[in-house]
Amino acid sequence: MKTLKQLLFAVAVMICFSMTASAQKDGDKPPPKAPPPIIIVQPKPTPDKPKDDKKKPETIRFFFRKTD
Repeated sequence: MKTLKQLLFAVAVMICFSMTASAQKDGDKPPPKAPPPIIIVQPKPTPDKPKDDKKKPETIRFFFRKTD
């Protein structure tokens, strides 16, 4: 009985080592995927807006009310 236990243990150890070795193989991996293409978006040309020279600069006005 002791010999049977040792034999089963030895078979189990060999199976574990063979599974570990087969998991570390480099030849079975698929090649890496190609990176996606890079698309460069060009900015849209904006139409030239006419300058508004008549526009007044912003000012702040204070109104004081005189009370008697």
